[in-house]
Amino acid sequence: MLAGMRRPVPLALTCVACVACVVGFGAGERRAAAYESEVDASVAAQFYTFESPYGEPLLRRRRYTNTLGIALYDLQGDRSANGPVLSFRSRVRLDADLGQDPAERDATSSRFVPGLEQAPFDLMYAYLEGDRYFGGAFGFRLGRQYVADVLGWWSFDGAEVLLRTPAYVKFEAYGGLEQRSGLPLLTTPRFQADGVARGSRDDLRADQWTSYLDQAQVAPAFGVAAETSDLWWLHARLTFRRVTNRDSVVVSPFLPADGVLRTYSEDRISTERLGGSLRLSPVSFAALSGSVVYDFYANLVSEQSLALEAYASSRLTLGADYERIVPTFDADSIFNWFSHSAVTSLTGRADVRFSRRLDAAVNFGARAFETRGDPSTYAATLDQTVVKRELDPFVMLFGRYRYNDGSVSLRSPADYGARGHRLGADVTQRQEYAQGYYDSLVVLSLYDFKDELRPDRYATSFSYVLGFGLKPGGLGDRARVGLEWEHAVNRLVGQRYRLLATLDLSVFR
Repeated sequence: MLAGMRRPVPLALTCVACVACVVGFGAGERRAAAYESEVDASVAAQFYTFESPYGEPLLRRRRYTNTLGIALYDLQGDRSANGPVLSFRSRVRLDADLGQDPAERDATSSRFVPGLEQAPFDLMYAYLEGDRYFGGAFGFRLGRQYVADVLGWWSFDGAEVLLRTPAYVKFEAYGGLEQRSGLPLLTTPRFQADGVARGSRDDLRADQWTSYLDQAQVAPAFGVAAETSDLWWLHARLTFRRVTNRDSVVVSPFLPADGVLRTYSEDRISTERLGGSLRLSPVSFAALSGSVVYDFYANLVSEQSLALEAYASSRLTLGADYERIVPTFDADSIFNWFSHSAVTSLTGRADVRFSRRLDAAVNFGARAFETRGDPSTYAATLDQTVVKRELDPFVMLFGRYRYNDGSVSLRSPADYGARGHRLGADVTQRQEYAQGYYDSLVVLSLYDFKDELRPDRYATSFSYVLGFGLKPGGLGDRARVGLEWEHAVNRLVGQRYRLLATLDLSVFR
């Protein structure tokens, strides 16, 4: 679902143009300034139309995705080998979709999609970063930024501080406001907890789409972390994060018999998690890694994993992985009323490099799907003390051969189980011409799948992709223009087509 700000598109485009002009002016005066600058941009156009297997609805999309990245380095002036450094980084994205049916934005239509905008503007990140202050012990970030650790990708507006100690440990603390759609802060819902749809309800009546929650109040958040540093044989991180919901929420997703919607408006937990990760490699021929996440609201261990890697030789790597995940959601989600069942995966893998040109890999194992209660008798007995498990084996084969101007690769997954199967393969060929000035892409794909829970949902699907690109020298070394055509066909959806055009630029390096 697309979501973004409530401001009109012309203002968003004006903001992008202003930022580009400011940085471009700075780049033009580069000889007189101490800082370095970099600007990169990309444009992607996608055109596709397809209909539901049931005939309706028909979905049309004409999507134009534009990104602009700006970075300024050495803002502190003269740079020393171990002295403080100050930089600024930002990236914006505009996702315009000119193929939307106006009914998809009409609250009175059956095709209405809450939160859908024709051209949402997204400030992905924009922060001022300082490091190596006070003898290298202190660092900071200020602005919109990402946090990526065992708790997952997350984005917030605020500040982060970093303190390094001589004891091979560094500490982080951050606080601010979680990114959420509906707020007039150029925000998106991409990094908030799953299970809810939020945004502006300005155009909706109180009894319309009550499951689409109003987001008018900011969501305060804070987190802390401790992490090892400068130890080649050990990397460990312990982190905690908490986010607060402050908006009014409808107590029931359905309109009560008296026609009065009950709401709750007190501050409450949105997400609260504690996680740890570890990678231990005291010997050169093996490494052990693992992670665990505890969800305080759900009162359970939501994620745990363990992996062992053995470097049998310079050409062969063997591995074994264990992973168990229990879905958890935002505390306002109705999914919290339902049972949460785990998915456990056991995987073995091997990667082998036969030569400089040829390499291959295989992953194999099984997934165990748990249910509380026997699915065949659940509606009659409702006994959640019984835990049923179904085991689904899987295998993935991969191979790639490189030659002077290109490569050919094969990927073949197969999944089997009581609920159905999916197996097939795709072959990808990439080729460069005229020392990389031109390039081409060919993908052939054939898959067969069946859903045992819905006997009519089976098909053999074939698709192909034809792509072409060129690197015009006048636009910079990293500039590329690309065009891809995709065609897929199977008995369920008939014919589907997709056209993708891309433009990538990097200037003022």
